Amino acid sequence: MWKAQRGHQSIRHFEPCLDASCVWHEYKTNRMYNNRWYPTVEQLPEGDLFILGGSTTGTKYNRAEINSASYEFWPPRSDAPIPMPFLVETLPYNLYPFVFLLPNGNLFIFASKKSMIFDYHNNRIVKKLPDMPGVPRSYPLTGGAVMLPLDPENDYNVEILVCGGSKEPKNNSPADDTCGRINLGDEDPSWEMDTFVHKRLMPDGVILLDGTVLWVNGCQRGWAGYNRRNFDPTFDPIIYDGTLEHGKRWTTGLADTDIARMYHSVALTLPDGRVWIAGSNNVDPPNITAEYPTEFRVEYFSPPYLFQTRTRPLLSHVPRVVTYNQTFEVLINLGEFKGQNPEIKVGLLRQGFSTHSMHMSQRYVYLRHTVAADMQSIQIEAPPKPTIFPPGSGYLVVLCNGIPSTGVEMFVEKNIEDLQIP
Repeated sequence: MWKAQRGHQSIRHFEPCLDASCVWHEYKTNRMYNNRWYPTVEQLPEGDLFILGGSTTGTKYNRAEINSASYEFWPPRSDAPIPMPFLVETLPYNLYPFVFLLPNGNLFIFASKKSMIFDYHNNRIVKKLPDMPGVPRSYPLTGGAVMLPLDPENDYNVEILVCGGSKEPKNNSPADDTCGRINLGDEDPSWEMDTFVHKRLMPDGVILLDGTVLWVNGCQRGWAGYNRRNFDPTFDPIIYDGTLEHGKRWTTGLADTDIARMYHSVALTLPDGRVWIAGSNNVDPPNITAEYPTEFRVEYFSPPYLFQTRTRPLLSHVPRVVTYNQTFEVLINLGEFKGQNPEIKVGLLRQGFSTHSMHMSQRYVYLRHTVAADMQSIQIEAPPKPTIFPPGSGYLVVLCNGIPSTGVEMFVEKNIEDLQIP
């Protein structure tokens, strides 16, 4: 049995396999410069990782004496961690900051109520953004954040959605019931506030195959952590459609659950269109008889698009690997949609990696395409550059009138010229 070493500086490696022989590898020489408990990791267009923030030891919330107010890269690009004053300004609620790679190669970074556009190539702030109204949104007053789908039709304009949170780290502190959305394409971006429908702390926001956002998990009172800090679980899933006008974006009344999913819960969109939901462990040590027990059951949520038609579009002949800006052909069986002149869209989803309401490196990109006259094949353009979709895997999806095919895994590979990012 593999025994993990102390993890505050560890870099661990896992190589996937198909024969159940996969194991984690831990090398004592592969370590970050700083202890980083609850940092954020975002994949970069060069293919490596940006590692931001955290604390030097476990804590209820961050403090100046343990604050890892810096960032670094993996593999390393510098001889020491690089200081970031933003992580001092956002104390004490700055663990797991929200980070998104932008199409122009910069990063959007958010912690507590503050956010900025950051140029990691030159270690400089490009633009400070206005504070988000309301409560802090970062651990342990944990909200959630999603970068809405990128679309070439609007030149990959970026809008960020941040939802939920809590006022203070107290057991009776009510969760927040608002969301904020900011359009980074505006000359002077500002936060447009919206309802979150329910009070929700520690939510999971996952992008579905159709580009909408499902919010699940969380609770209505308390703060993130062990041992009677989270109360009143939120059982109702809700879906956010960012393409609709303000006041009409939320779908409610969906099938709910009776399983509390609070601290240490996760959710992930599956290629078949369902959402895998697991976890909840707000007691230490784990206890299956507690008021809110350690949860070992797994659930699958089926979004409405799985029930709207008898058949779904079928994809085949998807290439395993494509390069940036490459045009490739896939075959499509539209089933009952054929002959109806359906609206066709093509998307590429990366689910990211999930922990503590964070979905790091999650993104969804619409792809340019041309449907053949016989509607049996589609010419698709791969993402134009790695700042739009960093190198690696994603699930290719064809949507017919909003109904998604099953996603097919495809790898986007960089060319030598793609390494020169302005």
